[in-house]
Amino acid sequence: DRAPYKILSFNDFGLVAITRKRVKQSLERTVCSPCPYCEGAGYIKSVPTVIGEILQEAQKLAPALEAGDAMLRVNPEVARFLKSSLNDYLQELEEILGRNVIVKSDPLLHQEKFDLA
Repeated sequence: DRAPYKILSFNDFGLVAITRKRVKQSLERTVCSPCPYCEGAGYIKSVPTVIGEILQEAQKLAPALEAGDAMLRVNPEVARFLKSSLNDYLQELEEILGRNVIVKSDPLLHQEKFDLA
């Protein structure tokens, strides 16, 4: 382990105390981003985390969806990320559902919410 550590003296229980510095980001910082609604006072799920939830929900809903194109209504940030040429999330979603997916950007929708029909 490369994390810096300090060895302290024996404590009241007769154990040697060792401290180590955290070098990785916390799980919260990894899967969340600062909340744009409260200007950074809290956290919301990051865009990739929301897309992961969309893919999971698509696997559950795939057999029950009606024939034809699927409509995905999401926050503009999520829509922008889905449509980006830097990733294949939209293609993966279409493969899971077995149909074309129309992504509709809805600025009134919270970043963590989505509607798949």
